[in-house]
Amino acid sequence: MEHASIIGGRGSFRLMAFPGGLLALSVLCVLLAGCVTTEEATKLQGNMTNLQGDFYQFRQDTEARLSRIEKEQENLSKQVVTMYSSVDSRDEKIRTIMGKLDELDYQIKTYWAETKSMTAVKRAPEQLPPISTTDPKAPEKAPKTDARYEEAYKEAFESFQRGQYENAVTKFTAFTETYSGTPLASNAFYWIGECYMNLRNYDKAILYFQEVIDKYPKSEKAPRALLSQAEAFRLTNDKKSSTTLLKRVIELYPKSEEAVIAERKLRNP
Repeated sequence: MEHASIIGGRGSFRLMAFPGGLLALSVLCVLLAGCVTTEEATKLQGNMTNLQGDFYQFRQDTEARLSRIEKEQENLSKQVVTMYSSVDSRDEKIRTIMGKLDELDYQIKTYWAETKSMTAVKRAPEQLPPISTTDPKAPEKAPKTDARYEEAYKEAFESFQRGQYENAVTKFTAFTETYSGTPLASNAFYWIGECYMNLRNYDKAILYFQEVIDKYPKSEKAPRALLSQAEAFRLTNDKKSSTTLLKRVIELYPKSEEAVIAERKLRNP
């Protein structure tokens, strides 16, 4: 019985520490064969088999739990990435919407400014250039009256509003050639640039905006031409020039609405 107690104590601890040692179990059974009865040996072998089964079951359960934890961790990581992506996407959409609202408001005010410009011209017909009477071809031309050049400008601008950009370019170009000395000449060059922006001919748009900047730096269209020119450079992937021009808008026209838009564009490129 002393041998049995040893088996139930320290021997059992060793077998639990090495539940998969079938060879050790067989050897132990042979060594104890002379000290225990067949019934006790059978019971001992059954206990060891149960311990081995419990160990395998424990290992399988542990592996299953670890697998579930890994999957949960992976899913959680994906959710975190998705959450951050959603936040970035939302912020980007907000910036895009705000930018479009700025542009829409800008266009509305620009169109409204056109009406005010034409009204101001009607009140100041004395600004029209005098018609030369010494030119032998003068009698063949219709007098450059206030109504004539206003009507020509109006027709060109209406073509732009209808989306007939190529036709508008033709009419505005003819206007700049015929009525270059009128108050609306800078406007005509500006809208030619905008026509080319809509036609996605950004190189030509840049040139016509530069006409406004160089020839009419004090006109109300000058800061707008500079801002549109910056956008044209951005669309040609020349971000360095675009950034430089946006900063110039702020520097030259700090209190203008164009400066406000330029600051926002610099913050949210």
